[in-house]
Amino acid sequence: MNLPKLASMAIAAGVIGATATSALAQQFPSEPVTLVVPFSPGGSNDIVARQLGMQLSEMWGQPVVIDNRPGGGATIGSAHVAQQDPDGYTIMIASVTFTMNAAVRNDLPFDPRADFTPIALIGQVPLVIGARPDMEATTPEEFFEYIRSSDALSYGATGLGSIQHFAGELLNQAVGSNVQVVQYPGGGPAMTDVMGGFIEYSIGSMTQMLPQVQAGAIKPIALTSLERSPAAPDIPTLNESGLDGFEVIQWWAILGPDGIPDDVVTTLNGSINEVLASEQFTAFLAADGGTPRPMSPDETGAFMAANFDRWAEVAERAGMLVE
Repeated sequence: MNLPKLASMAIAAGVIGATATSALAQQFPSEPVTLVVPFSPGGSNDIVARQLGMQLSEMWGQPVVIDNRPGGGATIGSAHVAQQDPDGYTIMIASVTFTMNAAVRNDLPFDPRADFTPIALIGQVPLVIGARPDMEATTPEEFFEYIRSSDALSYGATGLGSIQHFAGELLNQAVGSNVQVVQYPGGGPAMTDVMGGFIEYSIGSMTQMLPQVQAGAIKPIALTSLERSPAAPDIPTLNESGLDGFEVIQWWAILGPDGIPDDVVTTLNGSINEVLASEQFTAFLAADGGTPRPMSPDETGAFMAANFDRWAEVAERAGMLVE
């Protein structure tokens, strides 16, 4: 066979291969998609994933199967996804703790920065600083002064390296206080000790905090978002109370194994952003004070990279690394 003919065949094969890949992306998804939740059923990650999966399934005409793989602080499910074929048919929901775990643990069975494809950001919800009901401080400024007044004060978090722990240590750094952390197995027990006056405050999700705030059992101090929430418009933010730029939010993103083709990522991102723009999904997040936050894949990657860097810096300053 002569060389020109060989070259022509190679070019033709390349064109056919590219066309096949493009056609595959256009058909995506042509089979069920698995959405891995690296937590137990019932938590915020699971609830958000199920709502997103339901709406994607309706849009695609293909089932979105929720696969709960809890354990190891989300490492078991995340490691499973990192090992799957990068075809877009296995994706996962990740939260802010995905970037926080990387800051406090050197034993992760994957590289959180390199082993995943950022696909889309879903949304965010602020946390609430909830203080014991008899605390004299009523404004954020009075609260800052109070927590600087003694090294014997304590706040509640839900585990080493949890979002509550990071929020508490970042607050210490921003205010110049030295409030000691007390770790609890969950947000409920921490709130119980706040209500009982055994600890000064806890920093929890709006879903958990607002019912106790509305009942007068917990005193709301401030939100940890940059802007006030429509779900609690009377609660000020730390950002507007002298801590410029202070932001600790719970957010959720969709990731896949490293190496998913760009056109499949684009299809996934477009479908997810279409869900985020729907009244149904907006109302779903708003019920708990959340808002959609659509981004492109590149913007999602940059957002996560900034979170990795930020939490690594906070953890180092606070000495939070797990040995």
